[in-house]
Amino acid sequence: QITLGRATKDNQIDVDLALEGPAWKISRKQGVIKLKNNGDFFIANEGRRPIYIDGRPVLGGNKWKLNNNSVVEVGA
Repeated sequence: QITLGRATKDNQIDVDLALEGPAWKISRKQGVIKLKNNGDFFIANEGRRPIYIDGRPVLGGNKWKLNNNSVVEVGA
């Protein structure tokens, strides 16, 4: 699994999205991408703001299947 979000001294993550733009729009643990046993990738939104997958909002507490070439937008 890969965690996405904003790194702090007390919170280490795999992909620090604060380096890409306004950090205030990104939760410390914004999302997690997991590989399922059947080979599918899913992203779970663990932040307060939506994550957009191919233009569709995935609200906090929900997950979405990622397809080949899916566009993931965080902090948009």
